[in-house]
Amino acid sequence: MNKILIAAAAVALTAVAAPALAQSASTTGSGSITVIRPLTITKTADLKFGTVVRPGTGAGSVAVSAAGARSVTGGVVGLSSGDTPAAAAFTVAGEGGQSVSVTIPATFSMANGSDTLTVTTTNSLTGSAATQTLSNALGSAGSLAFNVGGSVPVASTTATGAYTGSFTVSAAYN
Repeated sequence: MNKILIAAAAVALTAVAAPALAQSASTTGSGSITVIRPLTITKTADLKFGTVVRPGTGAGSVAVSAAGARSVTGGVVGLSSGDTPAAAAFTVAGEGGQSVSVTIPATFSMANGSDTLTVTTTNSLTGSAATQTLSNALGSAGSLAFNVGGSVPVASTTATGAYTGSFTVSAAYN
């Protein structure tokens, strides 16, 4: 009987000392990265409405299309003296074939002392500004050129003088 008890105790110690083997599995993962050029944006021309004469009465406007053509309405007269009317021009450069989002403000202000005029912008981008694509393919430099035009109201009460203002255009990879 002692032999049975000793044998049972030995089996019990072996079970505690050597736990049962659990099933295991493993696999290998991998990593990757694609490094691309940073974006840059360059202004190559400013938006210029040129010199205009305000209307004698009422109100009108002066507009410069994204193509750079000036038009006037409501008694505003465009003169050939002064700055030549022109659309602003920008170029975004980065990694070819990549989708970018371009941000152009809908309006901006131009001031002459305490007097201000609000410019409503237009642009030459095709489709949504949020889904533009740089030229060329991955591995090559790419670019996107576009223009910004705008329109500004001019009333018979608009103060005379030179109005200036700025606006910020930006781009980001999508």
